Amino acid sequence: MIFTGTYEHSIDAKNRLAIPAELRDQLHSPDPGTSLETVLLYATLGEGQVLCLYPQDAFERRAAELDRSELDADQLLEYERLLFSLTRRVEVDKQGRVRLPEQLLKRTGLGSDVVLIGVKDHIEIHDRQRWQDRVERLLAEQPQILMNPRRAMRRQPGSVSPPQE
Repeated sequence: MIFTGTYEHSIDAKNRLAIPAELRDQLHSPDPGTSLETVLLYATLGEGQVLCLYPQDAFERRAAELDRSELDADQLLEYERLLFSLTRRVEVDKQGRVRLPEQLLKRTGLGSDVVLIGVKDHIEIHDRQRWQDRVERLLAEQPQILMNPRRAMRRQPGSVSPPQE
C-alpha cells in the first residue's frame, strides 16, 4: 500500500477529520473474526508540527524494525517510551472520519485548516498554510529535489551508475 496525493480538509470542533475516499479505500481490511470491516490507524507525532496516521500493519512493521535499530540501547528505550506513549489507536467511523486525540493536536499546534498528504506508508496531517509555504520554499531553494526517481534509488554494490540526463 502506497499513499500519495495532497488533500485539503478541516478538523471539526469535535476533533474529527474526514479521510478522503481515495485514501480510505486503501485502508479497508476485514477484521479477523467479524463480518464488518474495521479500519484502525495509529496516530502519532511526526517531525515538526505534524501528525501522522499509520495503518495498523505499517505501524506494526515500524515497531518490529526497532528491534534492528543501531541506536544505543538507552537511546532506543527513550525513543520507544516517547513513540509508544504519544501514539493512540484511532478507528475510522462509518462516515470515514477519525477523531484525533486532543493531546496530539495540542502538541502539533494544528488548527482546523489542514492538508493530508500521502507519504508512502503513512498519511501526514500538516497545517495547510505551513505546508503550502514549505512546498514553495523547497521548490524554490532545491529545484532538483524532484529528481528522476532512478537517481534516488540506492545503488547496489557492483552496479553500473545510470547515465546522467
